Amino acid sequence: MPGVSVETVSIPLPNVTVQSPSRRGEPWRVALSRLIFGRGSTLKAAKAELARQIAVATETVNVEPAFARDSDGSLIVAIDRPWGVEEYRITGDGYRNVGAYNRDTRTPAEWLASNRHFTPIPPRR
Repeated sequence: MPGVSVETVSIPLPNVTVQSPSRRGEPWRVALSRLIFGRGSTLKAAKAELARQIAVATETVNVEPAFARDSDGSLIVAIDRPWGVEEYRITGDGYRNVGAYNRDTRTPAEWLASNRHFTPIPPRR
């Protein structure tokens, strides 16, 4: 469109911390929270990794958790997080985190279905 200009601007995020390397060879670290951070050999690389982590976090917001029954009767819940899939085991005594796995191309439901000890519980529609 004539007369329209595009400009790239930096938007500061509140509560972002920057840690410079304390020793030669250590990475820069830029953190939005304890769990969402970026590391890199330069400050620019660390910021780019933080931006990638924020993008991944926004992708996982809309991924539904998945449920399954274990062979011992426990309820298993898998939740997609920016850092991986977290698995929780729920029994009559309470719940506990039993694992966190790297993100891959599978959804939490596909991940639970691939475990031969689990019987997936289909989502309600």
